[in-house]
Amino acid sequence: MTKKKEIKNLFKKLKFKENYLIIHSDLTSFYEFKLNIKDFFKSLSCSLGKNKTLIFPSFTLKKTEKWYCNKSKGESGALSEYVRKNFSNVRSIHPVHSICIYGPNKNKIPINKCISSFGKNSPWEWLCKNKDVRNISLGIGVAGGATIWHYTEEKLKVHYRSYNTIKTKVYDSKNKLVKKNFKYFARKKGFKNSLIRCEKFLRKKNILKIHKNSYQIPILSMNAKLATDAICNQLIKNKNFLLKK
Repeated sequence: MTKKKEIKNLFKKLKFKENYLIIHSDLTSFYEFKLNIKDFFKSLSCSLGKNKTLIFPSFTLKKTEKWYCNKSKGESGALSEYVRKNFSNVRSIHPVHSICIYGPNKNKIPINKCISSFGKNSPWEWLCKNKDVRNISLGIGVAGGATIWHYTEEKLKVHYRSYNTIKTKVYDSKNKLVKKNFKYFARKKGFKNSLIRCEKFLRKKNILKIHKNSYQIPILSMNAKLATDAICNQLIKNKNFLLKK
């Protein structure tokens, strides 16, 4: 069996009823397949289905003087950056936490109605409140593979984060300056997040599904709304639920 067929068989087992799929990825675990990123994405997208709309984080974590919607590099992994450059023509406007969207319903997700990363009317709020969205982690665990938990922190205004105004000049897809002061809900000094407790909780509640495979590659998924609601409830009970003990 060729490596292409092997990975196709692996991905074909990933069947999801949700039509919007958030994909976080770390391709290190897939190294043994020795596929170029073009073939990897083709196998993945074809296996998931042409009717699915794929959402990729395209974060820009390094401070820059200017950020361009249509050309600023994303720092969320090789797969996300490949999709941004070659397939997605829809990118949310935020100089730190943007997303790229590819698929039939790409225009249904709001991309420029919020100045805050995960605030009200942001794309992340839309994704986390929609029953038809699933978060998928390929080759990575919840830590690094489930950005939705940041939405819960901003929604509940956790005590260990506060708003920071971003001084970066932001340009839209037409290279026009966006005259807004963007911000994000940044973690304060002295605090560290940990998702160990959160991951155990979501697994116990059968919200987080582990997709086992013979290659021992970590593949996880969960309905975004179910996970968001569950995490919010735990944060209300324990304000330190997402913090390192």
